Amino acid sequence: MLINGDQAGRMAQKKHLAKAQWRQKTVKIDRDFSLRIGASALPIAVSMILQKSSLLCHLVALPFLMASAFAESGAKSTTDPLNAEVYVVKRAPFAQTLSTVGTLRANEAVTLVSELPRRLVKIHVTEGSEVAAGELLFKLDDSDLMAELSEIDARMKLADINKTRADNLLPRKAISQQEFDSSTSALDLLKEQRNTKSVQIAKTEIRAPFAGRVGIRQVSEGAFVSPAVPLIHLQDVSQIKVDFPLPERYSSEIRCGQQFTFTVAGNGQTFDGVVTVIEPAIDATTRSLLVRGLCTTPQGLLPGGFAEVTLTLDGLANGFMVPSQAVIPSPRGQAVYVIEGGKAKLRTVEIGTRTDDQVQILRGLNEGDAIAITNLLRIRPDLAVSPLMK
Repeated sequence: MLINGDQAGRMAQKKHLAKAQWRQKTVKIDRDFSLRIGASALPIAVSMILQKSSLLCHLVALPFLMASAFAESGAKSTTDPLNAEVYVVKRAPFAQTLSTVGTLRANEAVTLVSELPRRLVKIHVTEGSEVAAGELLFKLDDSDLMAELSEIDARMKLADINKTRADNLLPRKAISQQEFDSSTSALDLLKEQRNTKSVQIAKTEIRAPFAGRVGIRQVSEGAFVSPAVPLIHLQDVSQIKVDFPLPERYSSEIRCGQQFTFTVAGNGQTFDGVVTVIEPAIDATTRSLLVRGLCTTPQGLLPGGFAEVTLTLDGLANGFMVPSQAVIPSPRGQAVYVIEGGKAKLRTVEIGTRTDDQVQILRGLNEGDAIAITNLLRIRPDLAVSPLMK
């Protein structure tokens, strides 16, 4: 394509005009930047950048313009009070719920053993059955004891005859007092020997000490048993005891008669219990207090099981409950911002129990104090605050 002289002149003129317009824009933006951020804000001349792209120029200028705008708005807002929601401290009922783990125990449990080392001759109990208190479960060999008892009975007959004769002769002075006393003591001694032998014979009958359910039998008939050999386990599961520990800080808040609930693995039912016994001392190893409760409806529960216990303590006695977000760290521990006379005052507090959304304040606040619960990152001591009631 051929370009004549006139066309070339017009094109050169347009180029010259475009360069002039670029220079004017560069001077104007440089002046705006100087007014906004100062002459030393950019070490590289903005005009060199703008010569390449007007879009790049605007992108570079945008952050500085926004920063300047925010600075101006912040300077204007520092004179206005900061809005913050406040919570007015007041006393209110509070029930704290504790969760812990416990162990299920039978109401009564015993492992039956023989008091005498003897041969087992008869088993009267059926494994896994319910037995009554005093029911005969096992019988040991007592043949030698019965023979000794018969011998004592025979000697007692003779001693009784001698005693009767002495009673008749003593008034007539036919025997001395010593002979009379000897016959009397001989009869008494035989009676005591018979009682002793009867007790030994009674120990050959092993009976249930209380009503309950027996477990798996550990011996068979004919076995030689001793006090070291377990015979069978007996459990009373008409009621179930629940033993669980509590941290020592709650030792003053637990009482006999308090209600609690618990669950066990594999059973979706929630069981109710009542605290019956509190250990009078804290375990020095775990620093915990052992508590025992009783469940009177233990359907489906077995001793030795694992229980998840939920216990509700008595109502709050001391301090106040405030929203947890109001408490902030301070050089002395924990603190809150109290709004007094339109000013924020940082006040150190002592905290106690925590829940999911509340904190117990033991010291540092009075009833009726207004504490800030929002805008805490912007509040500073003695800052003017406009309270908004929540």
